[in-house]
Amino acid sequence: MTVMKSHKIYTLAQFRSGKIVYKSKLREDIPRCGNHPDQNLNVYCNTCEQVICTTCSVLDHAKHSLIGLPVAFEKCKKQIEELVAKVGQSKTELNTTIEKTSISRKKLDIMFSNTKKKISDKADQEVAKTRQEEQKLLTETDRIYQERVTMFDAAQAKNRKEVTQTENKLEEKERDHLGDSFWKKSHRLQKGNHQDLQDHV
Repeated sequence: MTVMKSHKIYTLAQFRSGKIVYKSKLREDIPRCGNHPDQNLNVYCNTCEQVICTTCSVLDHAKHSLIGLPVAFEKCKKQIEELVAKVGQSKTELNTTIEKTSISRKKLDIMFSNTKKKISDKADQEVAKTRQEEQKLLTETDRIYQERVTMFDAAQAKNRKEVTQTENKLEEKERDHLGDSFWKKSHRLQKGNHQDLQDHV
């Protein structure tokens, strides 16, 4: 493997034979004090919140609150456990909030859908009602129109009948007038001729 190229690999038999001695780098890399390289870091200063060596604890941190590394480790471990517990609690509360929000969202979606349906249903009812009113009005308008047409047709027929009757009367009067004139004229002519005959006698 590419990752193992820079590593030395030994067999289990070589370890068992004693030819190879395992040395942990963790044991070799013991933290040293930056101010006193010959001193290990073995004291924790609560005041400065840092790990120091024994010499630093006497020279620079004499009046500070100091504890040993095991105690500091346990304290740090406890703080981490408390922090993890708080994070876990916060996570639980957050998940609960997310779940409640999701439920509220679903309720909102359902409410929105129901509201839209109610509005559509109401609109459909109003449209149907309006259509019914429209049909009633159209029917009534058509009835009134037909009545008016019938009235106009009747009046027109009556007027035409009266015109025809009037024309017939006029024609009859004209005929009577012409007849009277003719007979009167004939009578005058006959009377004139009779007078002439008497004058000659």
